[in-house]
Amino acid sequence: MDRRKRIALYGGTFDPIHLGHLEVARKVLRLFEIDRLWFVPARLAPHKQTREVTPALHRYAMLALATQDEPRFLISTFELDAPGRCYTVDTLEHFKSQWGDSTDIFIIMGADSWSEITSWRDCNRLLAMTNHIVDSRTGYRLSVMNSDPDYAG
Repeated sequence: MDRRKRIALYGGTFDPIHLGHLEVARKVLRLFEIDRLWFVPARLAPHKQTREVTPALHRYAMLALATQDEPRFLISTFELDAPGRCYTVDTLEHFKSQWGDSTDIFIIMGADSWSEITSWRDCNRLLAMTNHIVDSRTGYRLSVMNSDPDYAG
């Protein structure tokens, strides 16, 4: 019997992509036996609207250069090409419909994002849709979410 595909999505503004992002991605590949890791740069991050962001084409080019020697790293333009604001739950829904039930999908996020997860659009649906990998970061305390499906914060 064939093993299910294991694909990770790593979203963010990547402004700029840096060694920390790449190290997290490499560790996730190894520790979670990921087949492919897709970087998903956000056109407009809903939680970072007050910050000036480098144009999408430049951020895409930086990602392409930074990942060119890693055959299991890929870049999606799904959010960059979207006509409006894209939310993680929408992006995940897109990829789930594309890959179907034969793929285990993981979402990678930093502890800073995890600490705000209850404020994300359709948080409960997002939490139920996929596996979450949270990278610890200095200055952020990781907490475990309540297992109640109606929990909203």
